[in-house]
Amino acid sequence: MDWSKTKTIFIIVFLILDIFLLTLFINKYNESQYDFLGETKFEDQLQVDGIEYEQPLSKEPEKQPYINAITKAFTAEDIKDLKNQSVEIANSTTISSTFEDTEYVLSEKFKPEELTDFINKNVLKGDSYSFWGIDEEQQRILYYQNYKGKPIFKNINGELAIYFNEDRKIVSYTQTLMTDFEEFTEKKSVISPIQAVETLYDKDKLLPDSSIRTPEIGFYTLVPEAERQVLSPAWHFTVTRDGETEHHFVNAFEGNIIEFTNTEKEILE
Repeated sequence: MDWSKTKTIFIIVFLILDIFLLTLFINKYNESQYDFLGETKFEDQLQVDGIEYEQPLSKEPEKQPYINAITKAFTAEDIKDLKNQSVEIANSTTISSTFEDTEYVLSEKFKPEELTDFINKNVLKGDSYSFWGIDEEQQRILYYQNYKGKPIFKNINGELAIYFNEDRKIVSYTQTLMTDFEEFTEKKSVISPIQAVETLYDKDKLLPDSSIRTPEIGFYTLVPEAERQVLSPAWHFTVTRDGETEHHFVNAFEGNIIEFTNTEKEILE
């Protein structure tokens, strides 16, 4: 065995390996610098346009799954323990209830926590819903169902609507509920809030001098009327400008803007 030739071959092989690893490192470094500069440039542009947000928008990835759920068909057994209210089941999937005697009156400056105990005591699985908004004109407070503490946005099959009269006294509610939730895919990374904001900005959804509240991640479906639904992660942004409020949604996997098809008047917080 010619040790001199073998040593030369090893040196050449390791030299090639070092060059390869150095190339990978340089490429990775350049990509990270490009991403950083891109994000920095975009945030600078937001500042120039007077677009503010409540706290630094996270750039850290988080992971979410796709989930399955079905619309619950209510039975007489489900509603038997609801007291001091007249309850009906419409089309098997909607509870419609009128309170026989409740003294609960909303404050003039309503805050969601006012109704927490009331809902938990008087609504089936009331702790499964989170506050969405109040509509003073329609005398209605709207809630949407949660999955593991994350809201299912604007879904008519997971909706709680509480109605009050001209004296701000609660008089009735309607309710739908989804059940049998199942995560049917592995969790995978979603886009960061700053990436979602950039999508809104590029599509002219963010006007100068706007203010963005802290974003929240939840779930949505493109077919909310279906009995069985596939729910995908989505970012929700509440944007205010000149006293007006808008809600925007971005698919957290694909990064496209979600346009809900229902034409019902938007309920504002």
